Amino acid sequence: MLYRGATMTARVVLADDIADLREMMRFALELTGEFTVVAEAGDGEAAVRAVAEHQPDALLIDLAMPLLDGASAIPRIRELAPDCRILVFSGFDHDSMRQTVMERGAHAFLVKGMLPRDVIVELRRQVAQRRGQGG
Repeated sequence: MLYRGATMTARVVLADDIADLREMMRFALELTGEFTVVAEAGDGEAAVRAVAEHQPDALLIDLAMPLLDGASAIPRIRELAPDCRILVFSGFDHDSMRQTVMERGAHAFLVKGMLPRDVIVELRRQVAQRRGQGG
């Protein structure tokens, strides 16, 4: 964990094949002072490597990515970083897809188009749960 003053910041990996979306989310997260983006990935294989290397508190991962889709990456990530909270961020809002990713080990399913502040609220909740603070 990193410390900024007396506040512990959560370490996050962002994984999406759209660089502009990663940049926007990085800006929104780091602006809060509560999150540090430790790595970004533009494909699923890079996401798995980034999580293995950085052991983040949370991963925000797109469902549809090149080389390895988010749903297929989840079991590998759970194995490599069992304490990492996995938040799937997808343009597909289908109950069957939501169920699939949750069964594979994701902790939350977020729909692209949500306001960044709503993503941040869920990320805070997931990090609090990881740290045993409820939420």
